[in-house]
Amino acid sequence: MGMTVREYSLFACGAVCLMVFLFRTLAPYFRFRLNHTAESTARNLREDFLSLSPNQVRDILLSAGAITALAAMVVTRDVFWMTVIGSLPALLCGVVVRQFRARRRKRIVSQLPAFLEILSGHVRAGHSIPESLQEAIALLPSGIREEVSWLCQSIRLGVPLPDALRVWEQRMACEEISLIVRPLCIAIPAGGNLHDLLTRCRDMLRAKMRQAEKMRSMTAQARLQALVLTLLPPGFIAVLSQIEPEYLARCRETSAGKTILAIAGVLQLLGWLSIRRIMSVHK
Repeated sequence: MGMTVREYSLFACGAVCLMVFLFRTLAPYFRFRLNHTAESTARNLREDFLSLSPNQVRDILLSAGAITALAAMVVTRDVFWMTVIGSLPALLCGVVVRQFRARRRKRIVSQLPAFLEILSGHVRAGHSIPESLQEAIALLPSGIREEVSWLCQSIRLGVPLPDALRVWEQRMACEEISLIVRPLCIAIPAGGNLHDLLTRCRDMLRAKMRQAEKMRSMTAQARLQALVLTLLPPGFIAVLSQIEPEYLARCRETSAGKTILAIAGVLQLLGWLSIRRIMSVHK
């Protein structure tokens, strides 16, 4: 027995009221989370000399979310997946920024030996450390050039050189930067031989990088095994689904099949984490 027009109208009004209530309740929370994400992202990017205002970051996140949600709606035609995929840009924003900062820091670390080479040459010619830093800016590649420019600007604003170096060390939070900054902070007030110090730091950094490359080549087989073990089960399921299409369907529809898939996924994750843990010892 179908509903009458009055019952349909009452049901529609109730659904609309429920949607309005949920929207008015959840909208402030989502707006707060979006603004907080935009502000933290803009602050982290400014530390890496990428100037974006929180409003610009928020507009980028909203545009990316709208595009991904529209693409998900076209592909799946499901409101649930449209909502989930549309929220991914805001949820994964922090991961993307961390990856960007890690890659930039890695590039700067690879440029440190050349920077120390230039700096030690200027110091050997009789220049002071601030003068050598200022003259080295034009000779440095992008990445380390912005860091040295920021360091020189701090010195021009009246910050003592050791204090500026310590702030730089805190900003970068990198072992290689500490290897340079801490000896300099000791040698500058004591009047040590800065040319020899910079040369030794350069040689130590190069030796450390050569050792890291050697360890990376030695663990290449383990990393390949991790990749193969990660891709093998999904590949096996895809091939088996083509050979016997009902196999995966039975696994998804029965409780025993779901249990087997869950256990396999957990074991797969534990194996991948174990290999990563073993390889992290050699980093």
